[in-house]
Amino acid sequence: MADFDRQSEFYFNHRKRILLILVIGVTSILLSRLFYLQVIRKDYYSKLAISNRIQRERIVAPRGVIKSSDGSKLVVNVPVYQISVVPGKLAGKEERLRLACDWLDIDEEKMFLNLVEWTERYPDGREMTVVQAAQKSQISILMENRAFFPFFKLVMKHRRQYPEGDLASHLLGYVGEVTDEELKGEERFSVGDITGRTGIEFMYEEYLRGEDGVRIVEISAEGIRVGEYDMIEEDEVFEGFVQSRPPVPGCDLILTIDLDLQKAIEEAFDWDKGCVMAMDPETGAVLAAVSRPGYDPNIFMGGISADDWNELFADPDKPLFNRIVQATYPPASTFKLISAYAGLNFERVSRTERFEPCYGGYQFGNRYFRCWKPEGHGSSALFDAIVNSCDVYFYQLGERTEADEFAYAGRLFGLGRKTGIDLPSEARGTLPDHSYFDRRFGKRKWTKGHLLNLSIGQGEVLATPVQLCQMVAMIANNGERIQPHVVDRVVDSEGATVFGNDRSSITIPQIDQKILDFIQNAMEDVVTGESGTGRACAISGIRIAGKTGTAQNSGNDHALFVAYAPVENPEIAIAIVMENAGHGGAVAAPMARKIFSAYFNPHISSRGDARQDDVRPASGKPDGEGRRMARTDTDRLDRAGR
Repeated sequence: MADFDRQSEFYFNHRKRILLILVIGVTSILLSRLFYLQVIRKDYYSKLAISNRIQRERIVAPRGVIKSSDGSKLVVNVPVYQISVVPGKLAGKEERLRLACDWLDIDEEKMFLNLVEWTERYPDGREMTVVQAAQKSQISILMENRAFFPFFKLVMKHRRQYPEGDLASHLLGYVGEVTDEELKGEERFSVGDITGRTGIEFMYEEYLRGEDGVRIVEISAEGIRVGEYDMIEEDEVFEGFVQSRPPVPGCDLILTIDLDLQKAIEEAFDWDKGCVMAMDPETGAVLAAVSRPGYDPNIFMGGISADDWNELFADPDKPLFNRIVQATYPPASTFKLISAYAGLNFERVSRTERFEPCYGGYQFGNRYFRCWKPEGHGSSALFDAIVNSCDVYFYQLGERTEADEFAYAGRLFGLGRKTGIDLPSEARGTLPDHSYFDRRFGKRKWTKGHLLNLSIGQGEVLATPVQLCQMVAMIANNGERIQPHVVDRVVDSEGATVFGNDRSSITIPQIDQKILDFIQNAMEDVVTGESGTGRACAISGIRIAGKTGTAQNSGNDHALFVAYAPVENPEIAIAIVMENAGHGGAVAAPMARKIFSAYFNPHISSRGDARQDDVRPASGKPDGEGRRMARTDTDRLDRAGR
């Protein structure tokens, strides 16, 4: 019995020792772990705990404002509150979401349908915007019920607004939310960002887009925003961990657009398809530009629906198409200025030589080329041929002139190449030469007949309205090449100019000034001469030089007109294209008169009903170097060789 008791005590003590060892071991492990967590990893877990309590919030930088030349705001930012749903916080709270839809006046069925599509498209749990610009009542409901609706996120954003609606819409462009492809391709973008899509908004994106800031906010255990975290930068614990910084607004753009003239042209241009461009011939500054049909860029800011976008995109009149720089047209008789220059420059004709009389058409081989005037113009020299826009005269000039000679003259005045205007998607146009015809039709498979068409601006030659405006501006400024531009300068948030467009011109030494004088004089007679085709543009007291054009196409003719004024000291050059409107002299020239009337006396209605005496005299700017002094009629006729 005593042996049994000693044996039991031995086993009991042995178990006690084992238990003690286990207790000591476990305690040591726990203490070691606590020491590791509390002492060695103190900083790490402190920051981790803080990160659960505070979060960084990106402060989107306001986009730069766009202003006209007089400082009027054409594009601004307006603050709006955006409501989004966070899919990751919605699990088990579907009934609350239904209630929220009722309180916030949101279509419940559409909300759930969109949410399903959204989560399938973006499984990463990104927020889905449900209200682009919340009303005050909606904001109040969410603010008062933040704990009950934790799946909603209310964020203040800057929304782009175009106060003038569709005014200059093709110049200004519009913005849109970045796509998935852009998010993958560029680190500077975040979900929900906007970026320029067309026009100036697109071309100057790097300036308009500011630098985003960071705000540190405190979050409750339920994930609800409590408030901003103050003094974060003064605590050593957070040094290098979180920092707040204010956003840097984007730069402002100051345009060359004359707002009064722009409005006047928008009012005067009462045609459904076409465009007008007005430019300072000395600097290339675009004073105004209108492309029709237009659109209101504000429609994109609320998030345009797929149906609305498809309707807009499929519109046969192409309202999104910027005809100023993207459309190419046969220059028609405005090209006769180039043909005349080529003929004189390469001595294919003299100023006084008369060709065979015009009887309304010209027989060339087995083809009969018609003049626009069926009864004919009779016998003409080059000056009258320009003034009367006689096709038969230019057919005969085309018969003498080589394709490369036409192309040479056209290139001197900027045709066949991009002007470099600061607008996207500019077309190059077509200025055919010998090589072009060979490629187009094959060697020895094209004839002089193609050049007869080319001589009157038909056939293969195509030009954009901005090219035509640059061409007439170069004629006005005595052959100085200027680069059209819409933005005058870029100014940062501190008011410093960070970019300015080059206003200088380039002298083209190959341009013959005597030939240019001849063409300038003929252009003035187009407007003032008894038989000039542009007489409908004439304004008493203003010397205007112009050239009409009527471009044939598959439908009704396009009406064209290019002009500048005042002749003695040009301030404004314009190009007008009115699709399917008829003859240039009958339709486009009167439109030019309205524009010149609005420019020289902006207080008079742009509809051109001003009394002739009300239009201010063409005093213009002081005559400077390189500018032509006013010439007498005798001088003009002498130069014309008449």
